[in-house]
Amino acid sequence: MSPYRPSSSGRPVPHLVDAAETMDRDRFATLVAPTFSAVRVRPLTDGTFRSSLRSAVAGDVRVSVLSGSPCVVTRGPDLVHAGDPAFLSVSMQRIGRSAVAQDGRRCLLGPGDLVNYVTSRPYEVTFWEPYEAVLVTVPLAALGAHADTLALRTAIAVGTDRGPRDVVGTLFDALATKITDCSAGDASSSKEYLADAIVSLVIAELVDIAPLGAGEDLADRMLAHCLSHLSDPGLTVESVGRALGVSVRYLHKVLAPTGMTLSAWIRRQRLERIGRDLADESLRGRTVGAIAARWGISDAGHLSRALKAEFGMTASEIRRSGHWERGGPRPLPGRPHLLGTGGAQTVPLRSAATG
Repeated sequence: MSPYRPSSSGRPVPHLVDAAETMDRDRFATLVAPTFSAVRVRPLTDGTFRSSLRSAVAGDVRVSVLSGSPCVVTRGPDLVHAGDPAFLSVSMQRIGRSAVAQDGRRCLLGPGDLVNYVTSRPYEVTFWEPYEAVLVTVPLAALGAHADTLALRTAIAVGTDRGPRDVVGTLFDALATKITDCSAGDASSSKEYLADAIVSLVIAELVDIAPLGAGEDLADRMLAHCLSHLSDPGLTVESVGRALGVSVRYLHKVLAPTGMTLSAWIRRQRLERIGRDLADESLRGRTVGAIAARWGISDAGHLSRALKAEFGMTASEIRRSGHWERGGPRPLPGRPHLLGTGGAQTVPLRSAATG
């Protein structure tokens, strides 16, 4: 599909270059190559893999809106070759939570967070849950004096919930909702100017970002470890401490400002994923017990009560309705969109993480 259409003057004008949905992970990897470069995609769920892409170009800038089911997008060293074009990709998470790893750093993102990474070096993006993300991709060579600075500040989460950066968040939200208009018959060059302005604004807000503090970095690594091991019944506060090389006491200290425990957070993450799988039509043949075990809960005896208390529906009600929406998070200091937990009364649920 050509990325250009002729204007009334005969001059090519950037327009919507791709809009596609696929259930095939290899096809998805091909679709996102202009944004992510060559990557491998690994689904994180047992149900049907779903993905959607909307992408538009204007001059050197590509704007993409990605959404789909949980997956890991990896650009390993074997996929990186000398001479590969180098792009800076600036991503804003709109829905769901994700993690970005590059250059020895790993950060977690919730709705409204920005992050940048460079496509000419290995990286990994993990979408832990159903997601939507907006990405602005631009050649590093087009960034002039800012190229080296931004290329060294990868995988650092930047919030857009306050201060000047809320303007960036607002613009990214607008891009996500208006990108389809790029296929309209307007032959003006306004889209190119808008894309350049967006990139300039993003650069202005990202060039001065500082690395995470020790506590924030540990919190990101802790949550990323937990999300990667939710299916392990042996996931405990003690096992997390051992994996990260810190004491349980220090883990509690890091989480103290949130007013919650790590075991409670793990429990809610498991319940969210169980609820999501129960509503998945493609998993109707799987028993409730099997779905619970998939997420590290070996004793599902109290599962329906726990789901009812946390989200207002029992396991059978979720399965009958075929509908699932995660309960709203209770605001917490620090990183509310990552550490949020529902305010509903909890019911004891026997698993390795509730001790």
